[in-house]
Amino acid sequence: MFALATDAAPGRPNEDFAVASTDLAVVVDGAGIPFGGCHHGVAWYAQQLGVHTLAALIGIPERPLTEGLAAGIAAVADLHRDTCDLTSPGTPCAAVGILRIGPARVDALALSDVSIVVDLDTGPEVTCDLSIEEISGTEPDAVAGMRFGTPEHVAALTALVKRQTATRNQANGWWVAAADPNAAQYARTASYPRSSTRRASAFSDGATRPVDQMAIHGWPEYLDLLDKVGPAGLIAQVRSIERNDPDGVRFPRTKRHDDASVAMWTAAQEPAV
Repeated sequence: MFALATDAAPGRPNEDFAVASTDLAVVVDGAGIPFGGCHHGVAWYAQQLGVHTLAALIGIPERPLTEGLAAGIAAVADLHRDTCDLTSPGTPCAAVGILRIGPARVDALALSDVSIVVDLDTGPEVTCDLSIEEISGTEPDAVAGMRFGTPEHVAALTALVKRQTATRNQANGWWVAAADPNAAQYARTASYPRSSTRRASAFSDGATRPVDQMAIHGWPEYLDLLDKVGPAGLIAQVRSIERNDPDGVRFPRTKRHDDASVAMWTAAQEPAV
């Protein structure tokens, strides 16, 4: 069984979405200009993509995760291609993480910067595609030394988004889910023996900040914290860190708060046979 939590950045709609069955979880981190090309909006896109991707995979344990994601992208595109401009640079897109717990194997998929962390007997293994950072630069580097709300911070963020948009879903660029199901083939995938898996979780990048942006925790410690406080408690810890650095001085970042989602599975939650 999975435990889920998702929380919007204060004062804005939640553009993350998390959904799960007993053995399958999908975490979606939506992005895009609000209503840029799509009158439904980013939150709607993230919700629809999560539900349709789960539906494409549930009950079909042998289906590759990339095929399920491609089917989900295609289904959502069909929902609004007649009413929205899916070619607009501002049309909704999303990073996607999928975690499937099978009888013999644990499967992971990450399209863009959602992180799937599978903790094996030998330690945590992370599936995440950071091509966006390799190509466009990291968020902390882009705004280092700049306070939130200053002209310098705004200009640096604008320049970063421009670089990211110019290379999104392009040859030699980085890939996210949008309207073209072909993007799914660029996802990172991995599989692990179920017998060696202690616990596994999926995180949107708003929930991994203390590990990959702030370097407060390593993955083993962060997973122990998740075990202790659960998904909602972990996100509450992230919010506390963000509130204690309101100007982005200690931990440079593009947004004071980001939407955060966690889907958590542990072997101990499985019923005894």
